[in-house]
Amino acid sequence: MHGIWWGHHRGPFYTSLPFQLKADVGPDEAREILSRARIPGLCFPSDRPGLPAGHYVIRPEGYGLAAVNRKQRGHVTRGLEACELRTLGADELLHQGMPLNRETLSRQAREDATFLDPVRWKAFVQAVGRCPGMTVHGAFVEGRLATYLISCRDGQWLHLIYKMSSRTGQEHHPNHALDFAIIRDAAADPGIRFIGNGMTSILPNEGLDRYKRQLGYQVEPHNLSIHFHPWLAPALSTAGAIAVLRRAQTLLPGGSRLAYYTTVLEGALTSRAGLTRR
Repeated sequence: MHGIWWGHHRGPFYTSLPFQLKADVGPDEAREILSRARIPGLCFPSDRPGLPAGHYVIRPEGYGLAAVNRKQRGHVTRGLEACELRTLGADELLHQGMPLNRETLSRQAREDATFLDPVRWKAFVQAVGRCPGMTVHGAFVEGRLATYLISCRDGQWLHLIYKMSSRTGQEHHPNHALDFAIIRDAAADPGIRFIGNGMTSILPNEGLDRYKRQLGYQVEPHNLSIHFHPWLAPALSTAGAIAVLRRAQTLLPGGSRLAYYTTVLEGALTSRAGLTRR
């Protein structure tokens, strides 16, 4: 709609595709898309008002160990020595990926039926196998899958989309080794000019941000435009709804979910009003 592909992203939200696209969609256009498509929410990068955010991007040409922050180089070199790095076939991902899904989502206190329900997981793996440009990269420690990462090639871009890992074998730094090797291998392909490694977190995640930056990624800034369906916006994209959540945070300190929801609604209010958030 409006010349843009929209894909289901997370929770109730659809996002613009490809990921690097900054969609020039204002509040009125967003309401039209939401009504016509009958979907509950849109959340997309834009130069219009919204939550300050960004896209982790690296230009891989000439990439090597010297591009890695010295605090991470030792982890990378030890990981490269200890791990077997190779691509996975569909059967391997189907049978060996599920334990990593469970561990990762449990560790992050998240739920995602696509990666936890065996039927949905099988359908997802089959879809990855059929889709051109999709690759499953794996890091093995002593013959066991320790980390997998699914990437998508889209023209000059390589997008790193899903990453799951096991606690077992992390002392051998499979994450560092796999992330480094993917960038290094992309640098040898003159057709790949950019690698995207996801968006900044809604709530600050200093550890993840530091990890990506020390590998050489930079944040390309944008605003995150958030819009709810016209039936939902009058109740959710309001100062009153935000005040209720803030009050709940004071009564239930340490509630990261409440902080997340509060920030999302703040972004929706800013996006709906078309005001610059400060």
